[in-house]
Amino acid sequence: MKSDGLASQIATYWSAPSEIPQLPRWRQLVEMTLLYFLRRNGPGYYVQARWGRAFIPFRDKWQHINRAEYRRLVSRLNPGAYQKSSQHKLIEKSVLTLQRLPTPAFIGFVHPLRGKCAQGDPVRNPDQLRHLLARHAGQRVCFKHVEGWGGFGFASYRIALVDGAVQLVRKEGEAPLTVDAWWQKNGQNQDGFLLESHLEQHPDMAALNESSVNTIRIWVILEGDHWSVLGGYLRVGRKGSQVDNNSSGGIACPVDVESGKVREAFDPARAGHALTLHPDSRIALVGFQIPFWREATKLAGEAVAAFPQTRLAGLDMAITPNGPSLIELNVMADYIGCAWMDLPLNARLQSSGAVHS
Repeated sequence: MKSDGLASQIATYWSAPSEIPQLPRWRQLVEMTLLYFLRRNGPGYYVQARWGRAFIPFRDKWQHINRAEYRRLVSRLNPGAYQKSSQHKLIEKSVLTLQRLPTPAFIGFVHPLRGKCAQGDPVRNPDQLRHLLARHAGQRVCFKHVEGWGGFGFASYRIALVDGAVQLVRKEGEAPLTVDAWWQKNGQNQDGFLLESHLEQHPDMAALNESSVNTIRIWVILEGDHWSVLGGYLRVGRKGSQVDNNSSGGIACPVDVESGKVREAFDPARAGHALTLHPDSRIALVGFQIPFWREATKLAGEAVAAFPQTRLAGLDMAITPNGPSLIELNVMADYIGCAWMDLPLNARLQSSGAVHS
């Protein structure tokens, strides 16, 4: 990170008002320096972890994993030969569907050479895509880049039939997209796109921000003969955004693992600036009870167990009116999540015996 960008992050962090006692700034600078040179966790991680909070012991900060350690850990727990089984969205969707785990329904795979729909018909040109989408007129469908991450390549459209022509409507009041226009921009993508049904989220989750499906990420690990939850956080999108990822302005809300209640909330772009209410909907974030939390933690373990040789993952789930639904599994979830969750991963794994030296 450029020094001016880092200085700006630190200044933004220090400018945040806080009711929680903070360490003196000189002490924070000393800790940032020690942790960078001795543990290779830089000031950016320190800021995201909100380590200015005086109640966090320095020994916990020392036990947070750094990027290189995390990559080695993932390689040990999730052998590389098997990682792609969950990183490719078409393969992932196939496994979840065959295991009968709740996940949005598969509609098709759009690809100029390999594309097929759920009924087995090809989806390899604009006419075939138009024919498939016409079956879902009046419904909303989701396009996902099969190799996408961080919300990249995601779009949700309502399928409209106007005088027999298929139109893709992202949101009301916005000019619709024709299938030919979509294909001209995306159709020759060599990775392809997954098409799946739009998921209706629980009304409590929708109230937070209605334009995005607001998801939870739950980190789980295999410890002995059972799956344990390491931590979790709720992600909430901003007004007008279809995704809740922090790279798109989403809000991070660490969750108490036992109760499923949000214990704090902040915008990662302005770490340290705590949020009590959602900036747009004005719905309370702190104290928000995630519906079906227990069911979600149970489903997280079952989902990871469905993928061979996988022991550590971050599960993204939406909450529907009937329970949790799997969005995707991350065998190398962004390790900055440990900072958000106050998770000293080295200490946690050593104490549990999940990873042996």
